[in-house]
Amino acid sequence: MCRFLAYSGPPVLAEDLLYNPRFSLIVAQSMQAEEMSVAVNGDGFGVAWYEPRLDQYPCVFRSVKPAWSDMNLKNLSKKIHSPLFIAHVRAASPGSSVEEVNSHPFQCGKLVFMHNGMVGEFNKLRRPLLRRLNDVAYESIMGSTDSEHMFGLFLNHIEDPNGEVSTDDMVYAMNKMLDDYCALYMELGLKKHSYLNFCVTNGKAFVATRYTTNPLVQPSTLYYMYGNEYHCRDGNCQMEPGAGRPQAVILASEPFTLRRSDWMKVERNVMMIVDENKNIKFQSIRLPIEELEQEAAYTP
Repeated sequence: MCRFLAYSGPPVLAEDLLYNPRFSLIVAQSMQAEEMSVAVNGDGFGVAWYEPRLDQYPCVFRSVKPAWSDMNLKNLSKKIHSPLFIAHVRAASPGSSVEEVNSHPFQCGKLVFMHNGMVGEFNKLRRPLLRRLNDVAYESIMGSTDSEHMFGLFLNHIEDPNGEVSTDDMVYAMNKMLDDYCALYMELGLKKHSYLNFCVTNGKAFVATRYTTNPLVQPSTLYYMYGNEYHCRDGNCQMEPGAGRPQAVILASEPFTLRRSDWMKVERNVMMIVDENKNIKFQSIRLPIEELEQEAAYTP
């Protein structure tokens, strides 16, 4: 499993998201994550951010080093000031190699994608999955992770990743990606469960999922908070509340600020949508695979 975060709102320093909070992604969660079975996430990291005054494309920085020991990231975070920022610390799935191309997030055109979890029996799924992909989606896959291959399935339903990709386009592609995964799972007769917490952004909005095929357990944790402004002052990082539509939204695998009451948990098997205007919506994810799993789980 891994840990990640996404921010959308008024421009903030990356340092205020990655390092300064009490339970920050880099200082705390990469070494001692509290809400996952594997506490250490030291198999690489990645960050991506957008600077709309320059262009619509993300800047992505990835490494195989443990995030807590990378001084380049620490120094960069003091100067990166962005209205949309995502970050990921990796705990590699068993058998997955630790290489830079396998570090999240993954990019294609204007889109950036990351994953917390694992795809069950990926070794059986990989080749049939690749056969489904168009040329752009196929050629976007540079590494060997289950996560990036799922990104390929996602891209298979985006007409032009280098063009304008709307929030609705991302929602559609995320649903179709899950439909494709479900079809492959049933077609191949797979048995092992998957944990599919995804997050994708076009630089203006983001779409995320909290999902598992296992009916007997909860998906990997995912939280969000919103308000008028997120800031770190005098050693205290928090979201300032506001009336009406949020101005800032943060999504995270674990709460990282001291005031935990600000955070709300994303429900089980749900897609969360934060559009370019910071409107927050939720959609239930219902796949045919769930009915099969529930029948198998409760059959005497």
